Amino acid sequence: MDESKTAISGFLKRINLIHKAIMASPIIVGLVVYQTADNPYLLIFDAWDLLMLFAISAILLGFYLSDQLFKKYLLAIPPNASLTQKLEKFQAAFLLKMVFLEMPALICAAIFVLTQNLLYLIVIGGIVVYMSLHNTKKENIIHALDLRGGGGGKG
Repeated sequence: MDESKTAISGFLKRINLIHKAIMASPIIVGLVVYQTADNPYLLIFDAWDLLMLFAISAILLGFYLSDQLFKKYLLAIPPNASLTQKLEKFQAAFLLKMVFLEMPALICAAIFVLTQNLLYLIVIGGIVVYMSLHNTKKENIIHALDLRGGGGGKG
């Protein structure tokens, strides 16, 4: 278990840096499109706003797919794989999860460019907060990859 934690610590620094970079992209895009906006306004409810329906659909689909694909990738890791292989698979699954969480935020930025409605930038902020809740920790990786010793499979 000590070897696992030592190997994970270097991996953890790398994956957290990538996670922060992925979280920064919607923030940077949101700031850029806000600075280039002509006349932004805030309209919370517009019954005829089909773009809001599209944004909500993209958000729900992104959240659902991120979780499902993450679990699917983790379940596909063979129990007898080496620690390096398990960490590589975890990193691929985690990055895919973050990309599927990032896509709705970028879609909201594009819709903001079209509509100038500040509500879409607020939604981007909410998505970034949600993404920050999925920060990786040693304990999460050890639990997700079942690295607590030689005791069986994922259950």
